[in-house]
Amino acid sequence: MTEATMGRRERKKARTRQAIADAAMELFLERGFDQVAIKDVAEAADVSMSGLFKHFPTKESLVFDEEDDVQAGLVSAVRDRPEGTPVLRALRAWLLARAREGSADARTAAFLDLIARTPALSDYARRMWRRHEEELAEAIRQAGPDAPGADIAARAVARFVLDRAQPWQRDDPHAEIDAAVTLLAHGWPAPELHAAPHPPPCAAPSSSAPPSPARPPGLRERKKAATRQAITEAAVELFTARGYDNVGVREIAEAAGTSIATLFTYFPDGKASLVFPGDRGDHIAALVRTVRFRRPGQSVLAALRDHMAGRGPFAANPTPDEQRVLDLIRATPELRDYALRSWAVAQEPLTAAIAAAAALPAGDLTARLLARYVLQIPDLATATDDARRTLDVVTGILERGWPAGLTGRRPRTTPAAEPPQV
Repeated sequence: MTEATMGRRERKKARTRQAIADAAMELFLERGFDQVAIKDVAEAADVSMSGLFKHFPTKESLVFDEEDDVQAGLVSAVRDRPEGTPVLRALRAWLLARAREGSADARTAAFLDLIARTPALSDYARRMWRRHEEELAEAIRQAGPDAPGADIAARAVARFVLDRAQPWQRDDPHAEIDAAVTLLAHGWPAPELHAAPHPPPCAAPSSSAPPSPARPPGLRERKKAATRQAITEAAVELFTARGYDNVGVREIAEAAGTSIATLFTYFPDGKASLVFPGDRGDHIAALVRTVRFRRPGQSVLAALRDHMAGRGPFAANPTPDEQRVLDLIRATPELRDYALRSWAVAQEPLTAAIAAAAALPAGDLTARLLARYVLQIPDLATATDDARRTLDVVTGILERGWPAGLTGRRPRTTPAAEPPQV
């Protein structure tokens, strides 16, 4: 609704809301989010506290005052697109328009910095984009083919599209949006299948397991492993019995028979990391090895799919203890966010490995997007009852594009020199 079509009451409410949002942003940018009280915002906007809360139910919502408009615009881009316009082409137009608006706003950089350095705002932003993802996924599902896996594919497409919509700073958002939409529409072209042969698997340790140790672990290594395992088991037991939010780190240390200092020595990332005992370095190295030493004639995506199929939420027949951890992660937003970050740390090394395998320039944009999307599949799987099915559907979309990945057909290739017509 534009201001011209609003009634007098609606115009007054809109102006009041905008005055509150402007006052809040000015104070947050000047002092920092945590140093400003809601009372300060109300006074600066010359409204009562109750008047402020009529427009903004939480302090965080003062920063994201256009949240409802963004969600409505996304859904409208799909549902109200001109007849015959493909979904991804309509979403590309919406993304480009949003990028242009962001580049024209002089305060965009300061706004992004405020979110990045304020944990409460970062957490709110993640939850907000997840809500947008759910609504957009439903619109995409309704617009797409009625095929097996359509709901999973729609959620994945929504996730990957919104990854380009979030206002993080980028050197060339137009190029990134075009590359992302082209990848989603046409799939990964698998240039690695036509690149120079890579070394055979015997040239390095298997991608499915870390290199064998030169000798059995000594007493010290066994003691450290036992302590680490005891901490993880105590954390899982307490989180399961009482809920993640109701358990403190001190209680976990006491239950594991160790000190808080020792706990943080083994788990420096804090409370959320306690249920993830693996080493991130080993995780990253395994992904890189998977790409470098895949079978001759095997695509990068096929190799990564096979590697992931035996790990984390995709493993077949998990033990009762493993299933308990998976259920705990699925039910706890903080653990789910940590799990996603644990996969995401591999983005740059995996991008480099994919680009090298495909004989592409280092940091190639499409290789980076592919790595980023693959590493989000485990998180997408937490929203479904069949993680392995999610893995297969999403890698199928990344291989052949959407919606062709649901029907088994690859779309017509678009010449690289032309703008994506998707």
